[in-house]
Amino acid sequence: MAKETIPSRRIRLKQIVQVFIKYRVLQNISKQQQPEMVRQAFEELGPTFIKIGQMLSVRTDLLDPSFAAAFKQLQDNVKSDPFQEVKALVEAELQQSLSDVFTSFDQLPVASASIGQAHHAVLRNGKEVIVKVQHPGIIADIEVDLNLFEKAIPLIRYVPEANVVDLKSVLAEIRRSLANETNFLQEMANAQVFYRDNHQDPQLALPKVYPEWCTQKVLVMDFMAGESLNCLLNRADQELLYGNQTVKEVKKAIGTLLVKNFMKQVFEDGFFHADPHPGNLFLHVFADQEHRPHPFQLKQRVGVLGGVDYTLKWQDESILPPYQVIFLDFGMMGHLDQALRSRLADALIALYTQDTQEVGKAVLRLCGSQGTAFDEVLFYQDLQRFVENYYNMPLKDIDLQRVMGEVIKICYDNHLQMNRDITLLIKAFGTLEGVIKALDPDLSMMEVTQPFAQKYFLAQFDATEELKKSTLAAAKSLRALGRMPDRALAVLDTFATGKHRLNLEIREQKQLLDRFDKMVNRLVIGIILAAVILSSSLLVVASPEKGDFVHRMGIFGFCLAFIACILLAGKYFYDHFRKQE
Repeated sequence: MAKETIPSRRIRLKQIVQVFIKYRVLQNISKQQQPEMVRQAFEELGPTFIKIGQMLSVRTDLLDPSFAAAFKQLQDNVKSDPFQEVKALVEAELQQSLSDVFTSFDQLPVASASIGQAHHAVLRNGKEVIVKVQHPGIIADIEVDLNLFEKAIPLIRYVPEANVVDLKSVLAEIRRSLANETNFLQEMANAQVFYRDNHQDPQLALPKVYPEWCTQKVLVMDFMAGESLNCLLNRADQELLYGNQTVKEVKKAIGTLLVKNFMKQVFEDGFFHADPHPGNLFLHVFADQEHRPHPFQLKQRVGVLGGVDYTLKWQDESILPPYQVIFLDFGMMGHLDQALRSRLADALIALYTQDTQEVGKAVLRLCGSQGTAFDEVLFYQDLQRFVENYYNMPLKDIDLQRVMGEVIKICYDNHLQMNRDITLLIKAFGTLEGVIKALDPDLSMMEVTQPFAQKYFLAQFDATEELKKSTLAAAKSLRALGRMPDRALAVLDTFATGKHRLNLEIREQKQLLDRFDKMVNRLVIGIILAAVILSSSLLVVASPEKGDFVHRMGIFGFCLAFIACILLAGKYFYDHFRKQE
């Protein structure tokens, strides 16, 4: 195995270098130009680099928005595997022959992506299903890429073009993401949770999975009839569709449905689809009214008639459009616990009220450890300028994706690390925003998001508990009020007797002290060198004859001072050029 791995690594390394040179990847990233060339390079290099691009698509703090937009369009264009290899893998995973599980299994796949390919099949019970099969050897190929990437990091960091990205954090994120996406049992669990949370909505159609036929490399789920949302996006707005509805009206309705459902996933479920691009969103149109779902709403009226209490219950049939939206591919999902949802709601409400202090507190709660490099004063100054850009701006005009990108940049500039789940949420927001703009450019995600944030905030608001806290705070204030005259007199007495002490906190105190220490050291070295030169001159002048011990001591002092001056000058120029780099 080791003999096979070494040549494959060499071949793969050669391929990566050739593609990087062909598309000028490092030069284009460093100069923030030609993002389409970089996107093509990542697609050509396969799943690992596609995942790198997807991770970088939300790093607007590092890359130009044109790069983020290009990376969001990364697609998995992978050739399908021969049927015999697929058949062998499925039978090995299920430990049964195909004919024992399926009455039919299409040899040609309906789709092929970077991790696996999908085949249409029919189970023995007659149920139509899609069988997602992992590409044979894909995990080993990804591991080769990741190992090469990891070994190259110490070398790449010396290349100026590569310094725009924190390669170690990107690699760690790629490993986590690919570990989930290459484990179909994790995708099966994700699909089950997503179905449980969203199948009640009659305007959505979600596939069920069959756990008895799922393994780490094989996933079996319902076949969902429909076509990609791209088919709707490519039609003319004024074209009539579904009776008297135009394509534009249908696009607007689907856009509103997607945004509202996504907000429900985020704030109510805490479990959201993190890759809602048109390839993962299908549209199923009902051929006739019989197969169209007819959901009923239960209504109730309670009252008094002639002194007698009565209760009436009845059902109203809801009128639904003749289509359903289908969600597919549950390999990339995000999870927000209650604490994170609460912090996110606080941040959105603070932004809505344009309260810089509250926005800052909410953002800090969404970030990781601050570290010693964090400067709270500078952070709030950056945040103040950011919030001022949105003063008096109508809610519908606020670009939610741009707002989140600016917040990430502020965090990055102030040495703050955004929570990983929030970063994944921002990626999902960006992907969905692209879909919404194509469906309905007039729809504002911020306008739709705000009511959900407010609703979640109010749902978590406990009036009784807040009243208790306010009462306790008021009681503490009243209790302290009686001691205030004594404390005021004590402070005045301290100042009157000269016992006061004033503590000052200087910003960047450590850096200032370090600079002062360097200045003092240079001054001391300069004085010592001057003393050596002066004493050497006196020894040379005072020596009785040339070449004796006193004369040689003077010359030695001159040489020592000259070498020290050369070293100090070299260190000065080295530090100067290092700062410029």
